[in-house]
Parts: sequence; C-alpha cells; structure tokens
Amino acid sequence: MLNSRAIHGLNVIGLVASAQRHQPITTSRLSRMLGLSVSYTESLMKDLKEGDLLRAHRGPGGGYQLQQAVMNLSVWDVVSCFTINELDTKHPDPSSEFTAAQELHQQLENIKRSFLAAYPLSEVLKHMPESSMESEAIHASAISFHFKPIQKPALPTAPNSV
Repeated sequence: MLNSRAIHGLNVIGLVASAQRHQPITTSRLSRMLGLSVSYTESLMKDLKEGDLLRAHRGPGGGYQLQQAVMNLSVWDVVSCFTINELDTKHPDPSSEFTAAQELHQQLENIKRSFLAAYPLSEVLKHMPESSMESEAIHASAISFHFKPIQKPALPTAPNSV
C-alpha cells in the first residue's frame, strides 16, 4: 500500500506534467489545486527534487518543471522518493515468528517495487482527472499587475543655511 505522501507526490507530478506548454508551476498554485498547505506541498517538492524528478526555477515566472520526460518515468520513480525502509531496524533477540514475518514483509515489498517499476507513469497520468490548469492560466493572464504608486521623495523641512 502506498502512503499518503506518495499519493500526493503522484498528484504533484501529474499536475506539473500537465502544465500548459510545460510552463513552470509554483508551489502556491499546486497547494491550491491539491487542497494542501503550502508548507506540506513544499516538503513534497523537496523530496521530488532530491529524487531528481523536478527542477526549480527561481524568480518571476519561476516554479517547478519535470527534470525528465514522463515517458521515461515509472510509478516507482515517484513512490521511491517517499518510501522509508522500516526493515533496517535490528531487533535485539528476534523470534522465529518475527524473522518469518520480516522475510514475508520483505518479499511483499520486493513484489510491490517490481510491479511499480514496470508500470509507466504515463499510464497513471492518463487516468488522472482533468485539472483546471488552462482556465486558471487564462484567468491569471487576464489579471494585470497592480503596483503601489511610487511615493514622492520628502523635501527637507530644515531651513536652508545659504
């Protein structure tokens, strides 16, 4: 079973991949679309960047883009960014039942890994619901920038000594 972070990570990759003309997408926009907090979305993005799936562009017009083509990625490439290996902990005096359960768990993990590694990410993205990326992009482009008016520099109030 996939943990919730892995499922949210798949959703993030799906939204970034479906961005209009591969435009960068910001964390705040992703968090709005997924209904997650910005800080949680940023932690997901951090894990995906460390997994070499996303790259970040800073500054105006910046955001996140895919590091690789979707066709080259498997579901395991995304899920592996969020997995924690619980089997690394050593039990001081394992019983035979504990050892058997641990071996069974490892076999199940290997089956899950091989299945997800063989399943292309592009197939998962086909089944994701259509996002409102285009309507949001059109709406955002209709909004002009509203800057505060520039304040005039204050004139000195002290008398001139000349």
